[in-house]
Amino acid sequence: MKKKSSSPVSRQPKSGDTTDHTLPICKIALFKHGIGYFERVGAIRGDATVDLFFKAAEMNDVLKSLTTLDLDNGLIASISYESTKPVEKQLEDTSLHLSDNNSLTNLLSQAKGARVYVHVGAKQITGTVIGIETVTRKENDTTLTSYRLALLVNGESLQSYDLLDITSIVFLDESLRKDLQHLLDILISAKKKDLKKLTIFAKGKGERRILASYVVETPVWKTSYRLLLGKGKPLLQGWALVDNTQDEDWENVELSLVAGLPVSFIHDLYSPRYQKRPIVQVQAEQAYAPPVLEMADEIFTEEPERARMPFAAAAAPMPSLEKTRLAKRSVSASLKEDARQRSVEVQTRTMEAGDLFHYKIKNPVTVKRGQSALVPILQTTFDGKRVAVYNTEVRAKNPISAILFKNTTGNVLEGGPMTVLEDEYYAGEAMIETIKPDEERLIPFSVELGCVISIDTSKKNMPYYLSRIVRGTMHLHRYVIDTRTYIINNKSGKPLDLFLEHRFNPGWELVETAAPAERTGNFYRFRIDAPPKTTTRFAVNEKISISESIEIQRVSQDIIGSWVNSKYISSKIAKQIEELVSLNSTVSALQHKIGLLNKEIEVIFTNQKRLRENLKALGNSESERGLRDRYVSELSAEEDKLREHRDAIQVLEKEKEKTESELCDRLASLEFEQML
Repeated sequence: MKKKSSSPVSRQPKSGDTTDHTLPICKIALFKHGIGYFERVGAIRGDATVDLFFKAAEMNDVLKSLTTLDLDNGLIASISYESTKPVEKQLEDTSLHLSDNNSLTNLLSQAKGARVYVHVGAKQITGTVIGIETVTRKENDTTLTSYRLALLVNGESLQSYDLLDITSIVFLDESLRKDLQHLLDILISAKKKDLKKLTIFAKGKGERRILASYVVETPVWKTSYRLLLGKGKPLLQGWALVDNTQDEDWENVELSLVAGLPVSFIHDLYSPRYQKRPIVQVQAEQAYAPPVLEMADEIFTEEPERARMPFAAAAAPMPSLEKTRLAKRSVSASLKEDARQRSVEVQTRTMEAGDLFHYKIKNPVTVKRGQSALVPILQTTFDGKRVAVYNTEVRAKNPISAILFKNTTGNVLEGGPMTVLEDEYYAGEAMIETIKPDEERLIPFSVELGCVISIDTSKKNMPYYLSRIVRGTMHLHRYVIDTRTYIINNKSGKPLDLFLEHRFNPGWELVETAAPAERTGNFYRFRIDAPPKTTTRFAVNEKISISESIEIQRVSQDIIGSWVNSKYISSKIAKQIEELVSLNSTVSALQHKIGLLNKEIEVIFTNQKRLRENLKALGNSESERGLRDRYVSELSAEEDKLREHRDAIQVLEKEKEKTESELCDRLASLEFEQML
């Protein structure tokens, strides 16, 4: 076949390249949790296809999120994408194959029986391919090989033509043309390494705009800040760091940076999914006689309306569109909403999820593929002041220089590192967390070496301040006061606005101490003025109430007397306690007697066991009979003692129970409380 003079320039397709039309990226939103939202807009005409290329790892996110809209009264007919089969497996399933050498002759050899339309010079021949004939001839010492296409023309004559004389061959069989195109698509996709093609089929008339949006995994965008301290109000400068790891340049795109925590996950939609189905066999049934149907008893005169399949409504005529220049640009929300209603029949419900906030870059942004960029997101003054913060758990000897930062910028400040410059000199670095508008934070950035702080501690037990008797127990309450004195030695020549952080213990409360400026989850934060070249003392006093508990029915007479002398109880209460102690002693004495009787019963049981063993060993002699009578007499006496002891224990138990009941009632009724 003769070669044409012009040859196309080969190039590696990139993500976003299209065959018939292009959809350039016009809008990008990068999220903090590693997802990027991409929006593409491009011009098409009539029925068109648009190809997009994605990495295989991106396909699940694309299939989950892809939204396509025809913005100018057209329709999105369908979207196709490449199979997950390896190229080798796809080639095995094709009816045609191409070799690396002699591709044309190899292809025509496989097309035997196909009808073709051939241009040979000025001649145009239609025939059926018979095959390829190889012709070898020798000229001088050189052997020449040529290939001729054999055709059956008009079903009558066999004709052959040299392939070098043929300028074009057209396959008249549409299925063969599709097979060849499918083969070429597979081969070209193999050249694109990891890229998978997704094709959008759009239907409509005239020139229109197509929008495609989707999310794919992207690097997390980052933030960094510069804080400038001087004589005037502090100045804050914020930068966002974005990374373009895709195979496509971002040129003059509308960039938004979104922080928050929307729900996101990976779900495998790209891999084919099969469901196991049960095997059902046809049940064999016996033949039976034709059924006899009943005759109708009533005939309806009106025929009920038949169910009809709904036919699709005829497409409305396309409005004429003026030919305009469809430049790459962002699409308004109202236009998207209108197109969404027309382009997709299925309606969905949207919900707001998460606490999201956006940094929308005003000017278009360009980031070349494989590169990163610093994008300015903030430059403004704010309400702030340099202060010092002391926390013994952070640094025991010195306070930390910090910025009392109030976010008056009107923006949510995403967390990130911050470099502090003071009077045009480097002063330190800080790490800030997300700060919402009007929120105030202390942000430390260096050590204040010109100030030294030490701590004196002491603990003091105060006298009892409350006595209380409840349910038979005496409670004596006192305060324990813990004092921690901070000795602040400001050696520098400048006054310090010092925030002193003091860890508090649950249950303790401040006493005789200046109120803290604020309280965090674990610390009181006191604000103290530390003059230059001066030592300042600041005491933090905390107290907690503790109590001692004593069961009043077990105390001695001496303790009762000491309580009266210390005025913990009155004389009347002391007399009631003495009576309760006496009742408790009575209960103890009765319990002691019961215990002695139980021990005597155990001795009797032991002696009876011995006597019974002796009786078993005696014979029938006269002397042994006398001994038997003696043992029997002793057993009888022991039984009498057992009866007496058991009766006595029963009496003592009743008396003890009565006394205990009286003791419990009087203990429950005795209540007393007195401030000391």
